[in-house]
Amino acid sequence: MINASKAFLNSFFSANLQYVVPFFQRSYVWDEENWDVLWDHVDRTAQSIAAGNIGKEHFIGTLITKERQAKEIGEQQKDVIDGQQRLTTFAIFFKAIADSVSTESEFPDLVKNVNDLLVFTDSRGARHTRIYHSKIDKPYFDAVINGTGRADLPNQEHRILRCYDHFKSKLVEHSDEQLHILTQILLTKVPLISMLLSAEDDEQEIFDTINSLGVRLTTGELLKNFIFSETEIRSYYESLWEPIFEADDDQIEFWNKNKTSGRFTRTNIEVLLYCYLITQTKKPVELDRLFKEYKGWLSSRSLVEKVAILEEIKRNAEIYFDFPDTTDLNLIRFSEHEKRFFHVIENFDMTTVYPLILFLYGRHTDKAELEKMLRIIESYIVRRQVCKLTTKNYNNVFIQIIKYLEDIGEVSAEALETVLGEFKDDGNRKPNDTEFAKAFSQTPISNKNANEVLFCIALYQLDNAKEDIQALSSKSYSVEHLLPQNWEENWPLAVMDESAILERNRKLKTLGNLTLVTGSLNSSMKNGTWPKKREALKAHSHLKLTTEYTEKEDWNEEAINARADDLASIAMQIWQ
Repeated sequence: MINASKAFLNSFFSANLQYVVPFFQRSYVWDEENWDVLWDHVDRTAQSIAAGNIGKEHFIGTLITKERQAKEIGEQQKDVIDGQQRLTTFAIFFKAIADSVSTESEFPDLVKNVNDLLVFTDSRGARHTRIYHSKIDKPYFDAVINGTGRADLPNQEHRILRCYDHFKSKLVEHSDEQLHILTQILLTKVPLISMLLSAEDDEQEIFDTINSLGVRLTTGELLKNFIFSETEIRSYYESLWEPIFEADDDQIEFWNKNKTSGRFTRTNIEVLLYCYLITQTKKPVELDRLFKEYKGWLSSRSLVEKVAILEEIKRNAEIYFDFPDTTDLNLIRFSEHEKRFFHVIENFDMTTVYPLILFLYGRHTDKAELEKMLRIIESYIVRRQVCKLTTKNYNNVFIQIIKYLEDIGEVSAEALETVLGEFKDDGNRKPNDTEFAKAFSQTPISNKNANEVLFCIALYQLDNAKEDIQALSSKSYSVEHLLPQNWEENWPLAVMDESAILERNRKLKTLGNLTLVTGSLNSSMKNGTWPKKREALKAHSHLKLTTEYTEKEDWNEEAINARADDLASIAMQIWQ
């Protein structure tokens, strides 16, 4: 390291200094919350100065840069190792100020002075932007800084464009004098710690330190930095990483989208990398230690092996990218087995099964056989959920299945059935029909899980050519207790001893008593009497799992048991 010192922005936006954002860095991700924090601090300082005070400094963190070897005399380029989000935001803030100055300003040089902070001319007369962005953000940043227009840019909601509009809107009512003061505040009242690395320093160690101190970079970003920081492998970026992860804004958005994983929320790229590493190591992987696991796994690999791994990650990413996700699952039919499977695991928050799914799709191309395997896994998961068997051991269970299929050299529905049949204890076994059917009348189930089970049953009941509507959206329905949770006032029993109360309270949370209704219908019925609730269901419900029971004169434990048997019979046909 050459030095680390306190510095102000005027020392960075000067002379022929140019800051290069390496191609493997993350794209610009700051949003309104970050912009408003910055604006509030700068605006308070401006108000303090206007009131005759000196104005407090606003410390903004750290900027870490690394010297680049000069190719021409006078060239002063530095790689931005950390701090590009801050640096980019200040550049856009400056541009918003320049574009807000009136045409007949009492500060005639303000526009030129501010623009000279953002663009400089070298000794040959060539113009350069102060920050040279990576491929993803470059057209948007250059359009803003150079004022070349943005109508032809593909993403009009890009964060860089929104950042410019955000600050521009804040400056609408500012006089030229206020704009001049803001410029001076940004240049002289916004200190940061500047760390300059020499060309020989290892920036990867800096990345690791930053991440360990709580500035959370995703595993995808860390892994990209780690792999492509090696000069020998950098040439593979454009063929093995960019086309699948960063080809356009839609792909970037997809891989950065969150997916729930148990108690954690992780991005799609992290889930993918988690799954891929499990399929390779056949060992459990901790999501919150994923990057460290990758570093250890890759540390002894040769260049050829790392390229092969990148090729495998790309292939698996293409498979994962094509999995049906939230938007694809808004409206489904029972016969759409693949979509129904992903609907089930998404609504059960069953991310732990993804390594097995990725493994199966990577080893098998026969769609019919894949569909059979998905139905077997769906049956296994649903039966265990309904019977309330633990999910804590699923990491190991699905790894065991992967190892078994790989060891025997056969990936098929028959082999999958065989390995599941060998699981015998409560941590991994598949409930039989007797146990599964009994759970419908005896085992309480959460509303979330009940919603998914009942939704699949409703789809099954619509799966024939005579039905006008065969596709449903689970978002349209919520779980309703036919015997309400607060039943005491309107649903009393003639003889109500303690055991009868306990039994009723247990029954009302079982599948035999639960159905699906629209949200507005649910709230309108609440704890009403059965005759009132029955009439409302008759008038407004269209699902057979409800309508076939609205003729009953009474709704009690006997009726709940009978309906539970009916639903269980259907469930055993769905999840054989």
